Amino acid sequence: MTAHAAMSTYALQSVFHPASVAVVGASPRARSLGRLVLQQLRAGGFAGPIGLVNPRYASIDGVEASPSLAALPFVPELVVIAVPPADVAGIADAAASAGAKAAIVLTRDMGEGTGSHNAALAEVARARGLRIVGPNCLGVIAPHAKLFASFAAHAPIPGDLALISQSGAVAAGMIEWSRPRGIGFSAVASLGD
Repeated sequence: MTAHAAMSTYALQSVFHPASVAVVGASPRARSLGRLVLQQLRAGGFAGPIGLVNPRYASIDGVEASPSLAALPFVPELVVIAVPPADVAGIADAAASAGAKAAIVLTRDMGEGTGSHNAALAEVARARGLRIVGPNCLGVIAPHAKLFASFAAHAPIPGDLALISQSGAVAAGMIEWSRPRGIGFSAVASLGD
């Protein structure tokens, strides 16, 4: 008998239809991934609370920043992480402690194998029961939920197809290809590393 690995459905609702989102790592820099995701979430019309965590700034783009996930005035169901690789596992652990069910890790260059930042993130996720998308991913877009937790150039139009891709470039390319053709998506997720 062979063992088959199956992807669990644990906390997928928190990835694709969260009640609240926190972004960790946005800064006032024009090219900050966290800042872009914050802008995309707001522009996309996400209806739930959106929190911003950065201890160095009081606010970014008119959104008040909290010094930590624990200091947010609500429990973030989904946390978007865009911090340096050495900080990712600690932020993921803090997200779980704050009550988050899932995290999208945009950070790249996490390394591979024992002792890497990626291995530390995986250990936190397993130990704390935190669903992870990424690292090094384009993010998650769920048009029906008005969730644009991505740094893709455009959101897809709402539809009935779901697109899951390892490659962020393929996911972004499919979004760009589909828009003028009137093809919509229920969700787009780039899994990254």
